[in-house]
This record gives sequence, C-alpha cells and structure tokens, in this order.
Amino acid sequence: MTGRAGGWLERTLLWMNSIQVYILALVLGAIVVLTALSLSIMSYVTPEVGAPVSVYEMSRMVRGQPLAQDMSSIRSRTQVAEPRPSDDNAERLIAAALARRLGVSGGDVRVYLNDGDRARHDLIAREMALYGGEGAADPVVLGSFTIAVRTSPGQWRTITREARNPDTLWQHIGRNSVPIGLLVILPLSLWVSALLTRPIRAFAASAERLGAGIEESPVRVEGPTEIRMAARSLNEMQSRIARYIRERTSVVGAIAHDLRTPLSRLHFHLASAPEHVRKAAEEEIRQMEQLIGTTLDFVDNESRPRVMEPLDLGLLVEGLADDFADMGKDVAIADAQPVTIAGDVILLKRLFTNLIDNAVKYGGSARISVRREGPTAIVEVADNGPGMTDAQIARAFEPFFRGEPSRNPRTGGVGLGLSIVQSATEAHGGSVTLQQRAGGGLSARVALPLSD
Repeated sequence: MTGRAGGWLERTLLWMNSIQVYILALVLGAIVVLTALSLSIMSYVTPEVGAPVSVYEMSRMVRGQPLAQDMSSIRSRTQVAEPRPSDDNAERLIAAALARRLGVSGGDVRVYLNDGDRARHDLIAREMALYGGEGAADPVVLGSFTIAVRTSPGQWRTITREARNPDTLWQHIGRNSVPIGLLVILPLSLWVSALLTRPIRAFAASAERLGAGIEESPVRVEGPTEIRMAARSLNEMQSRIARYIRERTSVVGAIAHDLRTPLSRLHFHLASAPEHVRKAAEEEIRQMEQLIGTTLDFVDNESRPRVMEPLDLGLLVEGLADDFADMGKDVAIADAQPVTIAGDVILLKRLFTNLIDNAVKYGGSARISVRREGPTAIVEVADNGPGMTDAQIARAFEPFFRGEPSRNPRTGGVGLGLSIVQSATEAHGGSVTLQQRAGGGLSARVALPLSD
C-alpha cells in the first residue's frame, strides 16, 4: 500500500511539472486577469444607479430644501455662460414641469438627462402627454441629470446629481484596463514561455551538435517533465553512440596495429627471395603499410583529445603549401589573408594535407586561397583534374569510398582521406563541401568559425 501511495505521489509530482500544467496555469491566469479586468470595466462603464428623483424633488433641490434620500452626490455651482438649449423632447417636458413648480418662466429652466436611456425618455414624454393637462404628472428621473436655473440676468445656477460614486480603485483600473492587462499578462506569458523554451532550445542545440558529430557534454536535465525525460534519453543515446564509436575505432586501430607485426615478418622472409618476387611483394607490403598508416590516422583523429588554441590559418596553410612545393609538387597560394581561428594544429594540418594531396594526386596541381567571409574563415583548394560526378560527390566523405573506379591503392587511394577531412572540419564546428569548377576540375571549400 505504501508503494502504491509513493508511486501515485511521484506521478502526481511529475504531472505538476509537465508542459500541460504550465499551459493550463497560463490559461487559468489569463482567465482570472481578464475576468477581473472585465469586472472593473463593468464597474466603471455601468455607473451605480442612484435613487429615483421626481420633478417635485428636483424643485426642492433648487430651493435648497432637504430630501429624504442621500444628498452627497448632488453638486451645485454658479456660471455666467448660458447653457445650451435642449434638443430632447423629454428634457424639455421635464424642464417645463419644473418651471411651473418653481413659478418661473419656462425659458429660465433647463434639464439635461445623462442616462442615455431612450426608452425611459419616451415613457416620460407619454406620461407628460397623458397627465400633464391634469397637473398630476410627476415623472421620475433615474441616473445622472443636470438642472440649470436662471437666478438673475446673465447668471445661471446648475445643480448636478451624479449617480456614480466618486472614483474608486476599480474605476481607475477599469479606466486603464487595456495597459494594465498587457502589463500583467505579457510578463506572465514571457515567463512561462521562457520556462518552456529555454530547455527546449538547449535540447535542440545539443541534438544538432550530436547529429553533426561534434563531441558534446551531456544535456542539462531541467525544465518540465517531458523535457527532462527527453534530455535523459538524449544523454543515454549520446553515451551509447560515443561508446560504440570508441569500440569501433578501438577495434579498427587494434587490427591495423596488429597487422604491422606479420608485415615485418614478411619483410624478413622476403630478404632471401628472388629479386622479382621480392620487389613485387615489397610493393604490396608498402601499399598495405600505407593503408594501415591511414587507418591509424583515422582512428587517432576520432579518439585523440582536441587541443584548441588560437592560430593564424593563413600561415598554417602557407607552410603546408611550401612543404609540397619543396617536394616538387605544383602547389601554390593564390590568396592568403591573415585569419585567426581557434583550432587543433595537428588536426588542421592533417585536414589540409589530405585536401592538397588529393588535388595534386588527381588534378595534377593545387591552388589555395584563404579569406574571411563575415564570421567565417574560408579555405578553398582547387585543382584542374577530371573532377567527380554528382553521385561521387554525394558519397565522397564516406569512409573507404574511392571516387577512382579502380581498386588500386596507388591510383585510387585508401578512401579515408576525405572522411578525415570531414571529421576534422566538424570537430572545429565547420563544414566542408566539394563542387565542380566551371573551367574544369574540383574545388574543396572548408568553412571554419573565426575565433571570438
């Protein structure tokens, strides 16, 4: 029973931290805020209706006599300007009835009804038409109204009854409901969206780097329950992939390393072999040693820790080009700008050595340029060879794929050079592409991020 209760509590806590609950809380919060604002708007727009006031009570107001109802909402003042004539029939009829009760001329009294209730005005007009001739009409006014009475030539006294209470906090809120609603809902929405999107963005960025083959530390397990579960799964998958790669490269490296021993024994046994047999066998052994050396380079490239340090990419490429030129190869720098990046010197030398070697081997020459394009350093290695087909370019970076159709390592290579190039480029957060040149030949374009 205790185990069931513990499991139910754990599931409840997980659900309370889920995206569903975050969205539900945001929706409920928005509903509460909007409801409160609606109530405040209603409180402001719909005034509190005061007690009905008859024409008889209006006459007492003008004379300053007390009324049975609360007089706190009645305001009186004197003005010189003549009030505007009324254009409402009910207002004119009430003004005439009030003038009769006050015993003054009809032109000396004006009444303005501020409730805007046309149906009520029509009812007052019918009451005055039916009962006015008998002197029994005493219509009742609801809501706010204003009475203007001439007290002397050029002077008017106005009496106003406000059916709405003086300004309150809710009326101030209602008056500014739109900005207040935005000030409350927008920060709440931004806060909830940040809680949801920050771990999602971190998760997506980590997944993208993992897909690009860049070594990455585990994703932080934070945020809602669903994101935590996904982060744990990604970390476990990343760990399994890294373990698989280590095992694969270890096996390949061990096989390649162990092959050196029998090859050394073959060298010893061939020492006493006939000349033509020995030369042919030694050539085969040399090719096998080249294959083993390239394979070990590939394994080392995958498993060796990166040592990133600032370096001038232009100087590094110029040094490699000079080394090839010293060996009699047709390699030249077309353009080399000073560009600083953060990189692993050994890995970058291996990268550009493979590209230049491929250009010389298959294209007969290599022309190299180093330049800056925005926040990226660009290195292009171009040759004048036959190039590659689109199908070959699509598979060029696959391990052990050789664009040269023969299986001769002397002419077709081992098939790991471009794989090492791609792996080294991605280890620096960059990219490498191959494309046919318009005038013939192939161009390899490496893009690396500049140092901060």
